Amino acid sequence: MKRNRRLLTKAFTLLIIGVVGQFAGRGMAQQNPMGMMGGRGCMMANRMPQGINPGQLPDPGSEGAKLLGQYCSQCHGVPGPGMHTASEWPTVVARMNRRMQMMSGGRMMMRIEAPDDNELDILRAYLEKNGQRTVDVSKLAGADTPGGLAFQKTCAQCHALPDPAQHTRNEWPAVIERMHTNMTAMGKQLPDQETTEGIIGFLQTHAAK
Repeated sequence: MKRNRRLLTKAFTLLIIGVVGQFAGRGMAQQNPMGMMGGRGCMMANRMPQGINPGQLPDPGSEGAKLLGQYCSQCHGVPGPGMHTASEWPTVVARMNRRMQMMSGGRMMMRIEAPDDNELDILRAYLEKNGQRTVDVSKLAGADTPGGLAFQKTCAQCHALPDPAQHTRNEWPAVIERMHTNMTAMGKQLPDQETTEGIIGFLQTHAAK
């Protein structure tokens, strides 16, 4: 009899713990839905590039730039158009749109806005126009130097090799600093200071005049 009472007591205790845990979980979801759905400040967002200031976007006053800031910033930092090439952006935009449409339909705890067809066309065209300009590195002088080789190895971890001529000499150091931040967020291997300086030097050699 005593053994049965002990078993009943344990079962009742476990039941109470389960009920309390369930209500606590619901409370957390209501108080912080962004954290559970992958919004800014959650674990998923912390593994993604931080994004850029909307004012730094190409043609920041354009409708495309405004839509990029409006919709993309709901879940993560505003991506620079140079994150993907023009040919890659349509697939990326389609994937992101599917997620936004799903989360805007009331089937998720966190409801966000999704673009309509016209806005989606404008956004896609903007990203394609300002996408990453790639380069055939074999045509660049010094591609086989330490700086050139480091450029190829480091940048290829995340995206196609960028055309050095899409930035000026003065712009490249800030771009590389931003890329370091993105690589850290994504868990990529960072080059040391000497290697970084070699990459910057190589890019500046072929930068826009």
